[in-house]
Amino acid sequence: MKNLYVAALFLAGFNLAQSQVYDTGSFVFMTDVSNNGVAAGNVMNAAHLYWTEDAGTLEIGELTSGDYISGYTNVTSDGKFISGTMTNPGTNYDEMAKYEIATGTWAFLGGLGAMSDMTVSSAWGMTGDGSAIVGLAYPAPSDAHAVKWTQAGGVVDLGSTVPNRSSRGNSITDDGTIVVGWQDNDYGDREGVYWKNGVQTYLKDDNGMNTGEAVSVTPDGKTIVGFTFDNPFIWNETEGYTMITHPDPDFSGAASSITDDGKTVVGYFRPWNGQAVMGEGFIYTKEGGRMNLNEYVASLGFDDLGITFALPMAISPNGQYITGAGRTDDDIRGFVIKLPAGGLATANVQNTKMTVYPNPAQDVLYFNNANKVSSIEVYNMVGQKVLSTTAISKEGLDVSKLTKGAYVVKVKTGNQTESVKLIKK
Repeated sequence: MKNLYVAALFLAGFNLAQSQVYDTGSFVFMTDVSNNGVAAGNVMNAAHLYWTEDAGTLEIGELTSGDYISGYTNVTSDGKFISGTMTNPGTNYDEMAKYEIATGTWAFLGGLGAMSDMTVSSAWGMTGDGSAIVGLAYPAPSDAHAVKWTQAGGVVDLGSTVPNRSSRGNSITDDGTIVVGWQDNDYGDREGVYWKNGVQTYLKDDNGMNTGEAVSVTPDGKTIVGFTFDNPFIWNETEGYTMITHPDPDFSGAASSITDDGKTVVGYFRPWNGQAVMGEGFIYTKEGGRMNLNEYVASLGFDDLGITFALPMAISPNGQYITGAGRTDDDIRGFVIKLPAGGLATANVQNTKMTVYPNPAQDVLYFNNANKVSSIEVYNMVGQKVLSTTAISKEGLDVSKLTKGAYVVKVKTGNQTESVKLIKK
């Protein structure tokens, strides 16, 4: 296995000075990033690694059990400790583990006494200081339960409230009192839950229905993000449930991470039932709404290195770094985006660049910020106006009568006019 991914790491981390976007390697999936830019992840689900701007990408442990990495690789806010699922050399089984960068050593954390295949337990989330790690473990070979590890208490079973069904912890507040994750229902569907001091509660949307899986939580436990069916969600204990949507109804998505202040969320959308790396990442604030991550990076004047930021997995607690996996024309690449000094100015994130979906289009063309559009004109390649309207809505523009070919769409918003190339199929 090792020979397969050593080449994947070659040249990773050879970045230009003063870059703002970094390529962390081929088939690298970055899953977390610290306040000082230490990113953690894996290569080909076979070996854990971390990345820094100075050192590039460094491998810190290969699974030797013959299995693939289960769970996420996470890093503390100060970039000193990493958690993940690692093979215990004493047993050759995979279990929750904690890595100290300064010493280069793994500590193995155990499980609940049973295992499934070669896995005793798996790590999915960690407190900002590394004092607690959450995930799942096996009280019996056929059952997986959410667990929380601490140095003082070891691995504690958070249980499953549905008989013969599984649960998992995905994230934990910094004080260790609230764990968020999922609980299988009777049909095997994952529903969003949180455990507060060990007691499980279901998350509800504004209609009183159970949400889908809860993925990440702010340190104070007041805001939780995740996904329900087709869309990402934000749940706040006072503001309730907010759904993040995409203008293309054929896209589904999830929220993957939130800043400590609860103001900025990253996640992704992808074509229905398509691979995650074939979709597009987003950044979301309450003030600016959802914005395509590549468009946001372009608005900062950064070079995207030819990477489509398809799968952002984490934003640092302070909002200064975003990491994940993306695609180029012929590869999957890990990435780190370093935002301007001081982190993301959330109040100033505005989705101003006009985009249209889908493109190529067949019947209906959708516009981001459709409520701000005052007029649309469509021209063919010889400059003839073939369509115009001032009646814009979220239902999109009917382009079914246009003949196949290339067009220029001029969109007016306020005092600005933008042109977008459209392919009609």
